[in-house]
Amino acid sequence: MKQGNWRKKLEYFWMYYKIPFLAVLGVCVVIVYFGYAKITEKEYAFNAILLDIHTNAQEEMLEEEFADYAGIDTKKYDVLISTSLLFSDSSSGNYAMTSLARLYTQIGTEELDVCMMLEDDFTEYAGADAFMDLRAVFTEEELEQFPNLYVDEEGRVLGVYNEGLAKIQEIEGYSDETSVAGILYNTKHVDTAKQFLEYLLEG
Repeated sequence: MKQGNWRKKLEYFWMYYKIPFLAVLGVCVVIVYFGYAKITEKEYAFNAILLDIHTNAQEEMLEEEFADYAGIDTKKYDVLISTSLLFSDSSSGNYAMTSLARLYTQIGTEELDVCMMLEDDFTEYAGADAFMDLRAVFTEEELEQFPNLYVDEEGRVLGVYNEGLAKIQEIEGYSDETSVAGILYNTKHVDTAKQFLEYLLEG
């Protein structure tokens, strides 16, 4: 090997050290890939689910529009608004279960900020204390902006009805159906969740 030219040395190396070399190379590639993914991963600034909304509006459009409304830098933070999940209107039990699992997972991991759903479903989750009292977020004057508020038997203001929400009307969501949007009790982005309800109101 000492006397061979570079081609002979390369052939010798490849013949006897090919497998360990490829193994080390593979490990390096994996480390670099996951390292890059971790470095470039963006923290999310807001996450909402609009269940059973049946709209043709693209999620990406709503996300970009709300990010602009709330002044969120999407180069640094993610904004997530899901409109494809179904509960009551799902013809497939499996899809409904998938939607339910996603909802529970995001609530359990404190990733979900706002959820809008049909009134019957909202009432069920409101009874389980899934939503915060909006009086802790809005002033009385600010709440008066909303045409119709969801108030439970204890007098807590837990949500806003789709009635009179300009953005919901614009995207033709919940046509002929009554739905309610509320802020999750364990949201990490209270101020942004408040902005989202205002965004739905103002359009």
